[in-house]
This record gives sequence, structure tokens and C-alpha cells, in this order.
Amino acid sequence: MSVKQYMHPRNKYKRPPDYKQLAVLYPEFREIAIMDLTGRVRIDFKERKSLHVLTETLLKHDFDLNVNIPADKLNPAIPLRLNYILWMEDLMTHSKLEMEKVTGIDIGTGAVCIYALLLAKIYKCQVIGTEVDKGSVEHAQKCIKKNKLQDLIEMNSNRIFKDVVQDNRVYDFSMCNPPFFENEDDSFKKVEKVLPPRNAPTGNDSELKTEGGEVCFVTKMIEESVKVGDRIKIYSTMIGKKADLAVLRRLLRSKNIKNMTWTEFCQGHTTRWGLAWSFLPQNVVNLTTAPVIRKHRKSIVGLLKDYKTSITFPVNDKFSCIDDIISFLKVTAKELNIELQDIPIPENSFDSWVCRITARKRSWEHMRRKRRSAQQFALKRAKGESGECIEANTCAEETSIKTGNSMKSSDEESSDKELSEKNDPLLVCKFWVEVESRNDSQDIITQPNEIFRIWMVFENGYDGLDALHSLRQYLINKLEVREKILDNPSKT
Repeated sequence: MSVKQYMHPRNKYKRPPDYKQLAVLYPEFREIAIMDLTGRVRIDFKERKSLHVLTETLLKHDFDLNVNIPADKLNPAIPLRLNYILWMEDLMTHSKLEMEKVTGIDIGTGAVCIYALLLAKIYKCQVIGTEVDKGSVEHAQKCIKKNKLQDLIEMNSNRIFKDVVQDNRVYDFSMCNPPFFENEDDSFKKVEKVLPPRNAPTGNDSELKTEGGEVCFVTKMIEESVKVGDRIKIYSTMIGKKADLAVLRRLLRSKNIKNMTWTEFCQGHTTRWGLAWSFLPQNVVNLTTAPVIRKHRKSIVGLLKDYKTSITFPVNDKFSCIDDIISFLKVTAKELNIELQDIPIPENSFDSWVCRITARKRSWEHMRRKRRSAQQFALKRAKGESGECIEANTCAEETSIKTGNSMKSSDEESSDKELSEKNDPLLVCKFWVEVESRNDSQDIITQPNEIFRIWMVFENGYDGLDALHSLRQYLINKLEVREKILDNPSKT
């Protein structure tokens, strides 16, 4: 399915290039162009040479860049690279930085140094390209010199941020297009078996594969970024697999890095993801409100025919990510002595989580009363004027609590006895946690105005829907959710 409609709105390739015009203007393109019986000009995307010539022609025609792509090197898809660059411009503008005055670092710039060339040519900004392959460094330097951009682009043969970032210098952003696959990964073969590739494969193993795959590579970036800190204002990277994005977002949160955001790069039939983070205070750079593009998705839960209700509330400091909600529900279930079992979902569903809870009794009821009694007891002890008074109050209070507890224990024993006779759970339901967007825009760049929704899907239980709604109200109180933003869909 084509995702071109979600391409960055300023990406000039939202409208396909005019191949007929390119064939007229450029002899090299004319050689690989194919005209069908209707007069329409196309190219064979399964030919590596055709891809290289197309990229070289577009760089010349649209950006006045003279580039030669080595036959054994990766062919950079211009629409995808431009999507990334335009997002970096959005982040810089959001941070009140002018593109012509910023300095960026491109990790693993490659033989064509495509990001550096486009950034320098379009915005006249300073770029430092890092590359460990000597052959690629030499070719990149030739490209820079050929386009007379030596004053704006600097090549560095070091890896990631080590020995690149200088102590007395501040950089505005970093970019990276890491190798997607592991050294022993047979992803190419797996994809080919399922569906023939649309385009001819380009690039060598050093450009496409790395030990541990992109997760390992970006993990090293994140670890080094912790050491570099705010000497780089905004760190970013491209991600090739949706499941890897989920892993890396969790890694950032585990390091207490909450000033981050992510976006989608959509072009043709391909989707990639962008991840950015910062160590600057949010009153200086707030990435959580930075512009992004994310395809609008319909909730899977909405298709279920079972009875369901939900709790909806906005992302906040206490619950800033889905992992916070998961942790809250697991801790709450443990406190209430409720069984909670994770339910597997597709690995690429990083913005949702499902579990099944089984309750044997209404352990969530009277929890507030118990807490209030404990608080009042502590307060009375603190107000005691003397040791004797405290002791007397303590005895009286303990007697009162013991009496209440003995009554409660009797009720619970009776309830448990009835439960054992019925031999059925009081309530079984699924919790389906999702992150949703309040903005339904599909083809424009917007701020990530996100909300959490905890779906409660009833399955069975002898106490029926009454127990479900009772538990829901308990969670609302514990989450401290304001009534005006609750969402309680009606029965399907």
C-alpha cells in the first residue's frame, strides 16, 4: 500500500518527477528511460544502474549537485533523505534556531555524503560528516570539492560522537542513518521469499549490516550521547523497523531521558521512523511538543463486539509513556491481589499493550476507607500531648480498627466461601492500553497531541458488568483522572 500521502508536506517529491522532461534534458537519464506504447516514460527500478542514474539526475536537476555514485555503494533514495532533513528543519525551527546558522553532525555519512550535501546546499549550514570506511571518506571528499562546499562540510574519520565532539564547542543537531540489519541477519532472503523487491538492492555489507543490527548501533549512540550531554542540542536517528523504535524508546526512558519525540518518514511504499532526544531542559527545547507526522490509526479494540468501556486521559508528567501505564496497572494488580497475564500482540504494535486480569473478589472496594483510617490514626498519634495520651489514643484506635477488621474479615470469609462454592472468578476482562492522537490529520505535520486510552473489555465473571464498572471507578480515582476528560463509550 502506498504511503506517499503521508509524505512531509514540503517534500517536493510528493509530486512524482517528470521523467519525460528529465529524458529530454539529461542524456544519461535518456539512456535508461523506457517509453511505453502510450508515450509514458518510466525506468526499470529493478536495475541498479537505473537507480543510480535517477538519483544522480534528480540531485543535479533539483539541487544543482554534481554527484557520482560508486557502483558498489548504497544508492540514497532522495525522497526519504529529504523527509529526514525537512523534519530536522522543523525541529530547529521549533527550537528557535535558524538553519543557516546551525551546525550538525552526520553519523556514518557514506560515500555520497548525501545529508551533508543537501543540508549545505539547501540551507548553507555547517555539517560534520563522520565515516570509518576510508574509501567512502575519499569519495565523499571528492563530492564536497566537486560541488565547492569545502567551507561548509568537514569530514571526520571517527565513529559516532567519540573524538568528534569538541569540549569547547556546541552543536545544534546530529543525524544518523544506521545499518538496519545484523551481520548474520537473513532479512533480505525472508523479504524476497514473501514478496519480490520493488527496487534493485544497492550497497555493500558494511553499509547495510552491523553487529547486533540497528538496535545495537543506536544503543551505542544513546550511551555516548549521555556522556556528551547538551553539547549537542538535539540527537536524532532514523529507524528501519517499527519494533526497534519501541525498544529504543524504552531504552531512552530507562536512562531518564523523557525529552524526546518520534515521527514517521513515509514515501512510496516504504515507511521509516525518526527518533530524537535532548538533554536540554524542556523550557529551552521541548521535543515532546515538536512537529511530527504520524499516520492516523483506527483502534483495533473498536472492532470487538464484546462489551467495553474505557478511561481516557492526556499524556502528562506522571504518565508520559505507555510503559508508565503498564507499570501502574501491574503494581495496582499486585496490591489488589488480582491475577494479571500479558497477552502477546504483533511486535510492531509498539503503541499498545494487552493483558487479561482475573479477580476472585472485590479487593478494590473500601481501599480508600482503609487508607483514610490509617491517615487519621497517624494524625491522632501525632497530636497526642503526652506519652500517656498517645498510648491511650493508640489503644482506643487499635481497638476500633480491630473491631472493624474483625467484622470485615467475617464478611470476606463469607464472600470467599461463596466464591469457592461457585468455583468461578468474580471478573475476567482484558485491559487494552493504547496511545491515540487527538489530531486526525493525515497528511500535514502537527504537534504530537496524544492521549492514553485504557480499554476494559468484559469477558466473563459471576459479578458481571457491575464489577467491571466498580473496578473502573477505582482506577479513575487512583489515576486522579478529571471527570471532564473521561471517555466512556456505550455498549456495542
